Amino acid sequence: MTKAEKRNFRLYANRNHNQSQLKFIELFEILDKSESYNEPLILKKLGLSKAKVSNLKRHLYTQILGSLRVITSSKKPSMEAREMIDYAYILYYKSFYLEAIKVLEKAKRLASKYSMYHIHSIILEFEKRIESRHITRSGLEKAYTLKAESAEVNKRLSAAIELSNLRIDLNARYIQSGHCKSQEEKSVLNSFFAQAINDIHEDSLGILEKIYLYQSYVWYYYMLIDFKNCLIYAKKWLAILESSPEMIEQDVDLYLRAYHYVLSSCYHLRDKDSFKTALEELEKFREANYKGFNDLTKIISFQYVHISRLNNIIIRGEFDRGQAVISKSLRRMNRYKNSLDAHRILVFYFKFAWIYFGDENYGKSIHYLNKIINNELPKLRVDLQVYARIMFLMCHYELQNYELFTYSIQSFKPYAKKVASTYPIQEILQAMFIKISNKPLDNHTVILKDALAQLKELRKNDFYMVSFNYLNVIAWLEAKISRKSLAEIVKAYK
Repeated sequence: MTKAEKRNFRLYANRNHNQSQLKFIELFEILDKSESYNEPLILKKLGLSKAKVSNLKRHLYTQILGSLRVITSSKKPSMEAREMIDYAYILYYKSFYLEAIKVLEKAKRLASKYSMYHIHSIILEFEKRIESRHITRSGLEKAYTLKAESAEVNKRLSAAIELSNLRIDLNARYIQSGHCKSQEEKSVLNSFFAQAINDIHEDSLGILEKIYLYQSYVWYYYMLIDFKNCLIYAKKWLAILESSPEMIEQDVDLYLRAYHYVLSSCYHLRDKDSFKTALEELEKFREANYKGFNDLTKIISFQYVHISRLNNIIIRGEFDRGQAVISKSLRRMNRYKNSLDAHRILVFYFKFAWIYFGDENYGKSIHYLNKIINNELPKLRVDLQVYARIMFLMCHYELQNYELFTYSIQSFKPYAKKVASTYPIQEILQAMFIKISNKPLDNHTVILKDALAQLKELRKNDFYMVSFNYLNVIAWLEAKISRKSLAEIVKAYK
């Protein structure tokens, strides 16, 4: 909790309870002053049994949520609308039917403005209940209006649910399988998506449904590794939100996510100029609105902006700028350490490792690679695990630690065996390093050229595009063969 939230909680708790009921406040103060949770100390200070303290913690938790709701409800249209519905129920049960209807009309306008179909539907059902049970002098016209309004909202709600289901289905498929890795996987995805959108007509959709549709297309093309079309629909998603500022107000995270996919698509397309423009726009929006962000939005904006800053360095080959950017990212990661999932942290570590590698700081690169290789969740982001092991060998090649190759490759073998068919890039480079370890330095160039030719042939297959975007081993081999720095090679790319 922030200082302001804690202050508000104390006011809220003292306002609604007398002194004899404020034992939970005492618990709050103990917890607030403690660096870590110490149950024996809490039991001693409160003078209560473990069972009573357990009940007290639940009560404190409920009171904290209540106080947070009070200061949050005025900021979120959905919470404001639900609060109005609660007020309408209070008025209704007090027999103030007409006053309840007036409050519901306000809530309905709010729900309509922000495309909150679920809430809109609840309001209409409540209105129909009042009209059917009590004399409100509204007349026949009101009944027809409610009927037509309900039909339209239900139509919108059904379309939104259908498209929302499609989004979550695509998301689940991506989490399970990632990008398409074969023609067979591509055909299955094409068939599924074509059937899912067969009866959907974009012209008949409202703003929310169109956003869901564009999101679905973004996920679909992202999984197909078709980043040109992914970018087109990410921009459509962004544009429709910008044309409806109230939707950004309702869900700013959705707007940040749209920018994230614009930037991701530009990154994979290696479109440096478009990437830079989109990042500048996102930075500007974040700076202008940061004070109004809630905790979750601050964390999301940190992830998207900082990963994009790192990606901007990577695609432009400006590795010498990395230290300053990485330092800022590490400070934020430390601030949000209890809220970042392991997957996001691994991605940051991998970006750090590649930037340090490009800046020829191989010791620092190895430091972050070890964090990935030795993490406690070996099944998380298998692709990063593979790329990290390859880069680990690349670092030791640069440090001329050739004697480590045999040991490292042997230690990686059990892992490599499991993923060999999916990541042929690993097989090519592993074979290259084995040859290097057995040959004098004068023979290395021939071995490097042979590996480069194989990798360039592999790159012609679109299914391996993402692998080369994550770990640009082709640029590295070109740098070694031409005796240039990795930065020089990357900067020369158009």
